[in-house]
Amino acid sequence: MNKNTSTEPTTHGRYKSNPGEIGAFLLALVLVAALALGFVFAGVAGLTMVMVVLVPLIYVVLITISVGK
Repeated sequence: MNKNTSTEPTTHGRYKSNPGEIGAFLLALVLVAALALGFVFAGVAGLTMVMVVLVPLIYVVLITISVGK
């Protein structure tokens, strides 16, 4: 074997985390936690209030994704 040949498998950076991916998972975690806490503390009315607040946020996220920023 010469110095350019390697026996280690190449992963092409798959082990590295993507900051956008981490942010998306954190956003999903916050959304689910907010829904759960709203339901636990205020029942169906709390769940509804959380949903009403989250609708504009989801729109902003979808527009941001479609623009690509």
